Amino acid sequence: MEPKLQHDPQVEQANHPNRQFEQTSTGGPKITVVTGMLLGALVGGLLALLSTSNRENTKQSFSSAKSSVGGLVDTVKQDPAGTASQVIGQVKAATEVIQDVATDVQNVYEKVAGEVDTVKQDVNKVVGTAQEAKSDLQSIGEKVVEAKDTALGKENTTTENKPQA
Repeated sequence: MEPKLQHDPQVEQANHPNRQFEQTSTGGPKITVVTGMLLGALVGGLLALLSTSNRENTKQSFSSAKSSVGGLVDTVKQDPAGTASQVIGQVKAATEVIQDVATDVQNVYEKVAGEVDTVKQDVNKVVGTAQEAKSDLQSIGEKVVEAKDTALGKENTTTENKPQA
C-alpha cells in the first residue's frame, strides 16, 4: 500500500475536478510587480548604454546635472535662509498658478459640459428632422411612381382605387 501524500495533485484533482489552475505557493523568491518593473528598467538602461552615442549623451547629462547640483549646494551654503525663503516664494507662486489653472480647467469643463448638452439637443432635432424628411421623400417617391404610371397609361395601383374585398 502506497503512503498517502499530504498534497497529492491527483487526489486534489479528483476531489475538485473544476479546479484546474490553482496557484500553489513555492519556496522560491517572490518578485512583485514593482521589483519586476525596476529590474526591467535597469536591464533596459544597461542595454541602451551599449551604444556609444547613448553613453556619451548619458555622460554629458550626468556631468551637467552634477554641475547644477554643485552650484545649488554652493548657493545654499552661502545663504541658507535666503535660499529657503526663495524656494518658499517659488512654491507659493507655483501654488497660486496651479490654483488658477484648476479654476480655468473647472470653467472649461463646465462650459464643455453645457455645450455637450446643447449639441445633444441639436443632434436630437437633426435626427427628428431627418426622419421627417425621409417620410416626406418616401411620399414624394410614391407620387413620382404614380405620375409615371399615369403618364405611361398603366392602371393606377394605389390603395384608393383598388376594389375592396
